[in-house]
Amino acid sequence: MRSRTMKQHRSSVVGAALLAAASAGLPVARADSGPLEPAPVTYRVTDPHARSVEHEIHGFRVDPPCAATSVILLQHGLSYGAEAWDFSPEDGYSYARTLADAGYTVVAIDRLGYGASTLDDGYRATVDVHAEFAHQIVQQLRGEFAHVAIGGHSAGAEISELEAGLFNDVDALIAMGYHQFPSTRFLADFATGDIPRALLSDYEYFLGTPSHRARMFYTAAAEPWVVAADTAAAHLTPSGEILTITLQPSRVLAPFVRVPVLLQLADSDRLFPAAFAPLAAASFIHSPSVTLDTVPQAGHTYMLHPTGPAAGERIADWLRGRPETPSCLP
Repeated sequence: MRSRTMKQHRSSVVGAALLAAASAGLPVARADSGPLEPAPVTYRVTDPHARSVEHEIHGFRVDPPCAATSVILLQHGLSYGAEAWDFSPEDGYSYARTLADAGYTVVAIDRLGYGASTLDDGYRATVDVHAEFAHQIVQQLRGEFAHVAIGGHSAGAEISELEAGLFNDVDALIAMGYHQFPSTRFLADFATGDIPRALLSDYEYFLGTPSHRARMFYTAAAEPWVVAADTAAAHLTPSGEILTITLQPSRVLAPFVRVPVLLQLADSDRLFPAAFAPLAAASFIHSPSVTLDTVPQAGHTYMLHPTGPAAGERIADWLRGRPETPSCLP
């Protein structure tokens, strides 16, 4: 469990820096940790339903060893936080550093109601609010970078698709482990478990129990210590997101996405089967290109399977192959 211990230490250091930054009142708090090292960031956003209310969205940023002109905003799924993108770099599990190593600045956030981005009432963290906050962060990133890509895993992909379809202000979209055709098993779990729990409390444990969450997210190919560490780090999920993601509003917004799309799915995903990838791709009718990629021998949280690091490299290759998202490396 050496990797888990190192991860806990890194998270505590970042958390302390975030608290200090917040108390100092910085609009964007960042420590200069050097290339390929996470530095804490804080973004202030305005609540779309109460314009007098501001929230702080915390996360981290990783810069490449060159002056990046492109940035990637990464958004996690249900029960995760920003740490999912830098889970255990010493063991190869870090999409944030993979993308930074390819010449991109990466910003990974704790979406509102998760991790350091605390929220007292979980019913207020709805999918439309998450999409609005992503848009506000994209606009702040536009002040520094010429090119902005947005990507997410699972529910983070839903939010990313909503942002891209509603606001048309990003240059590329990366949807990981998600589409509009969930499995019947997952639908049954969600309808009989997650929704009732969300109606009873403003935060709930996604998929009910740690053991069931692990079964749904992982295959036997995953390393046991990874599954154990991920399970121990699981966040409660804001019930507002559970109740508003049910209809998957991205199915309506997908035709309004007008940028290149990468759709990456695991071959053994128990939530969003890869077999429906062609149907999902067809929904982006106005995208100039939709690229499908399948991650072999992996489940829903494929980033943390042994084949996950190679899938991260393919995301980097896709970005580097697009004129809309140039790398700062040759």
